[in-house]
Amino acid sequence: MTTLKWCVIGVDPRMERLASLLTDSNVNVLYLQTKAWSYQVERDLAVYQPDVLVLPIQPLEVVTDSIGLEYFQTIKKCFVGRLSPEWTRFFEASELDMEPYLENEHFIWLNAKLTAEGFIAAYYNEEQETVAGKHFLISGFGRVAKLLAAQLKRMDAHPQIVVRSPVQLAEAHAMGYEACKLEPGIDCNKAIFINTIPARWLTEDYRSLVTTCQRFYDIASSPGCLVVEDELSDIYRLYTSLPGQFIKEDAAKLLFTCVTKSIKHLEGGTVC
Repeated sequence: MTTLKWCVIGVDPRMERLASLLTDSNVNVLYLQTKAWSYQVERDLAVYQPDVLVLPIQPLEVVTDSIGLEYFQTIKKCFVGRLSPEWTRFFEASELDMEPYLENEHFIWLNAKLTAEGFIAAYYNEEQETVAGKHFLISGFGRVAKLLAAQLKRMDAHPQIVVRSPVQLAEAHAMGYEACKLEPGIDCNKAIFINTIPARWLTEDYRSLVTTCQRFYDIASSPGCLVVEDELSDIYRLYTSLPGQFIKEDAAKLLFTCVTKSIKHLEGGTVC
């Protein structure tokens, strides 16, 4: 049993479910469903005084004058996702025990697997058709791209890899995928394009790509790869936080396992 008090913040459905899982484990939990660090959040923390704080994957927008360290005085452990420059400066200036769960390799790989499956769910929801026999172009060849390409291949789809890195190009070829360089003038040839590169690279130079694809799915980190939106709304789909949207139960269980294992060293911190 634990005597620690937890606070979970975020609007991602997995965060709400994480709070429920903690509650089911006889943990005292305050769940704040918000995407911003506000004066109301500060008041709630001042009253509740949690020991463990879990921040969402996307950084909280700061709508107060500044992030007050006094609201973290009782925090023994703070779990964070991505950090904005403002949050980075805050944690660098503090002496808080801060742990970025997005740097936990076990979490990263399993979350990438859920992201790949989440894309399949998003595709079914959007297209109302099977992936079998379809042609997909996947930009990048990181964790998500590797797992997604393998999943699509198992489902009798035809994934092709397009990358900027010569190393990733060689890796994709070595793993048996058709692959080519991602460069201006590339033709999508009516395939379904899936972006996994977490950078805003989709400029006017790549107009030929977006005008020749059947659909463009952007599943990289927010804000996605698109620089100029204009007339692309008919084919462009931005899907960030896919596990939280489509597989929230497993996504929450993964985060639950990650954070509860990490606090076992704290006094009375074992979750039963």
